[in-house]
Amino acid sequence: MTTTLLRPDTFELGADMTMLGEGPVARRARSRANPGMRAAMVDAHRVYEAAKSGNRLALMQLNEAITTSDLFKSALGEVLDRELIAQYDDVPTQWTKYSARTTVKDFKPKRLVELTRNRHALPKVPEKTNYPVASTSVDERTVKVEKFGEQFGYTFEARINDDIGELEVVPNGWATQARYTEDDVTLTQLANPVTGAPNTTFFSVGNGNIGTGILNEANLQAAITLVTTKRDSDGRILRPGPLQLVVGPALQFTAERVLNAEEIRVTVGGTTTVERNPFRGKVTLDVLENLPGVAWFVIPLATAPRPAFYTAFLRGFETPDMRYKNDQGKRPGGGDISVDEGSFDNDTIWYRGRHIVGAAHGDPMFTFASDGEAE
Repeated sequence: MTTTLLRPDTFELGADMTMLGEGPVARRARSRANPGMRAAMVDAHRVYEAAKSGNRLALMQLNEAITTSDLFKSALGEVLDRELIAQYDDVPTQWTKYSARTTVKDFKPKRLVELTRNRHALPKVPEKTNYPVASTSVDERTVKVEKFGEQFGYTFEARINDDIGELEVVPNGWATQARYTEDDVTLTQLANPVTGAPNTTFFSVGNGNIGTGILNEANLQAAITLVTTKRDSDGRILRPGPLQLVVGPALQFTAERVLNAEEIRVTVGGTTTVERNPFRGKVTLDVLENLPGVAWFVIPLATAPRPAFYTAFLRGFETPDMRYKNDQGKRPGGGDISVDEGSFDNDTIWYRGRHIVGAAHGDPMFTFASDGEAE
């Protein structure tokens, strides 16, 4: 299985824009609370792990159990699901370096409301004077989630050949893809995922946060100065909080040299002097593995009160979900056929992976981006 972006789909969405049925978080909690299911999962895990190690008897037991025991079949599904989550937790993410996490209750756009008055100190309240009312002026943005997923077929031939390796790719592959999906969805808010050029909806002349200079000491100083000297409508200077320099792998070593050098050379009016590096400790560096090109960004940390980006998850569906398709048909003489005998069409057991995530722009006030092309 390749680790490409999971494809969007439209299944299981109700008319009120909410998910139908039980979410993976609730289902996992229910399984943990059931002693019988826990015991069955222990047995299924033991047989599954032995089969993966090449134990011929375990392979025979596995193939027999998944075609004769509904309990084992369900328990094995839970085991595969636990492996998916374990793998998912182990895959490092990029989006958490620069985007704040949020949750939504359905698929409708969620308003991200931020009071503009929280950028400075509280007003003084004279004796016997009522407290002033906070400004009702708000910046309104929205974030919404979408579904992504794909199917995988565990073929009849693979089961006959005891090729359990095909079954292993289900949790392993989808765990990585789910994380890559989060990263890809969030990256589009920051930059073009193919060229790495700054997102021109967010980084624009209108927002006053776009430039063209290469990453060097002079241009970085100008960017930090721009971000840290913004003023509100009353003329008071605003506080962005801790800032970070975000680059892709192509600029990693350049950024490290700029930020970590002990001394730098400064030329003013034709005279060059050596000075102590003023950037040391001023900003943190985050290198995004999935950011191409030579663009660079100065933005607040993801934990800032007014983050530049948001990544959203659906409440109760925050982690990837896996299930199988029950389309095996009926016997001519009547009676159910185990799902593990494969589909009516081609004898394949179809598994489906689903992940729900979205991303949106936050506050552009304390941000700056450069395409890194000009001197």
